[in-house]
This record gives sequence, structure tokens and C-alpha cells, in this order.
Amino acid sequence: MAKSSAMTIRIDPEIKSQADYVLRYLGMTTSEAVTIFLRQVILNNGIPFPIKAPAYNDETIAALREAESIAKNGPHRFSTTDEMFLNLGI
Repeated sequence: MAKSSAMTIRIDPEIKSQADYVLRYLGMTTSEAVTIFLRQVILNNGIPFPIKAPAYNDETIAALREAESIAKNGPHRFSTTDEMFLNLGI
């Protein structure tokens, strides 16, 4: 059996960068982390953690909807600071 085998994967550069940072803090390389993950796949005969949709609370859902609205329609504009504070209920 070969001592090592090359694996090529495509991953978002930002995700890789963030993961590399965390893994360096933990004292391991990305390659070591992938090896640990693959060993756990073998031991668990599947993904070694539950995969499910995140459960968001009402506040988070409202914030996500607001962000989607801003992305789609642009931010709400005010003519004066008084108008903005009134809208915010301040």
C-alpha cells in the first residue's frame, strides 16, 4: 500500500483560508484534518456528524429577511436624521 495518496479538491478560497487559520491554531495542517475526517467517515460508516438545516430563532429570521430586502431593493433612505430616528422608534 502506498504511504500517501494525492487528493485534489475545489474549495472556496475564503473557506479554505478561514479553516487553515483555525487548524493552525489547533496545531494541525489541513491535510491532517482531512485525514482525521476521512478516518471518522470510515469509523462511522458515514458522515461523522449530523447534517441538518440550521434552526434560526425569529430574530435571526427577521434579520435575514431584512438583509435579503436590502440586497434586492437597496437600503432605506431618509431625508433627515429626525425621520430616521422616528422610523427606528427612538
